[in-house]
Amino acid sequence: MRLILFFDLPSKEDYEKKDYRLFHNALIKNGYVMMQFSVYIKATNSNSKVKREIEKIRKYIPRAGNIRIISVTEKQYNNMEVILGHKNINEIYNNSKRYIKI
Repeated sequence: MRLILFFDLPSKEDYEKKDYRLFHNALIKNGYVMMQFSVYIKATNSNSKVKREIEKIRKYIPRAGNIRIISVTEKQYNNMEVILGHKNINEIYNNSKRYIKI
């Protein structure tokens, strides 16, 4: 399974910039990689881990903004088409072939 996290956070005031940095750093620390600006992905191996990941993210939510998360299967994720641009280097190297099925 893949988690896809979308966010739109204000960053005009100093406290908003700080909230943005803290949230962004928490994403990176928890293993999310940037797919494109404000869209991050993470691979998980079960539905119960999806719920745990969402709870981890809730600890770092900023005071304002918009954050959404969706889980999709590997097959759905691999069927995603890039219409303009190209795949991010993280998407190329962190594909499902690099994970061990248990």
